[in-house]
Amino acid sequence: MKKLLAFVCSLALLVTGVVAFAGCSGNALKIGVTNYPPMDYRDESGKWVGFDAELAEKAFGELGYDVEFVEIVWETKVMSLESREVDVIWNGMTVTDDLRASILLSEPYMVNQQVLVIRTADADKYTSQEDLAQADTIAFEGGSAADTILSEMDSLTDDQLLSMEKQADTFLEVKSGASDVAVVDIALAKEMTGKGDYTDLTYVDIGFASEDFAVGFRKEDTQLCEQINEILAKYKEDGTIEALAEKYGVSV
Repeated sequence: MKKLLAFVCSLALLVTGVVAFAGCSGNALKIGVTNYPPMDYRDESGKWVGFDAELAEKAFGELGYDVEFVEIVWETKVMSLESREVDVIWNGMTVTDDLRASILLSEPYMVNQQVLVIRTADADKYTSQEDLAQADTIAFEGGSAADTILSEMDSLTDDQLLSMEKQADTFLEVKSGASDVAVVDIALAKEMTGKGDYTDLTYVDIGFASEDFAVGFRKEDTQLCEQINEILAKYKEDGTIEALAEKYGVSV
């Protein structure tokens, strides 16, 4: 009888261990990103790095999650979240009223602004928002803050606006002369213009309003959002965010 009891107890421990191990797979969390240096991008080894990538990995690591970065199409980011292709969006996402209505947003953790990317030779042509009207084609990422801004400018027509899948693609569009201007996040503009393939491009600030970046969750994931809010507040206080900003050359 004792041997039988010992066997049953051992079996129960084994089953418990298997269940516990299987439960660990439930701690995997998929983060939706795009190729957006210096926020999220792959290093030479293929690992996702950047200000947002490192901040997300550290924050969710504190909560016991193993993160996986999933590259998504930015224009359909809400669909990717709701379909559970990803669990969180953490990729320099500008807070808008439309997003607030669709998904749950964290407290802002960074300030952003839209700027123009142009050929250096055209620097004198675009010094104000009114100057955009003279551009034949303006490139931007579909579903981005730039998309919202440009669509609300009465001085522009639909024929002037060129929606693209990725912010980074707009740089080649301007370099090749296919577009006169691109409207992108200032962090990306600082990272890519005046160097490498884009030595002949520059960026100009024409006074677009500042924006807030936030993390996106499904509406029902209130507890996870609250936990991230607490961690971000701590990181602001202890200097973690400031140190990452300095490392990746961004302003917070």
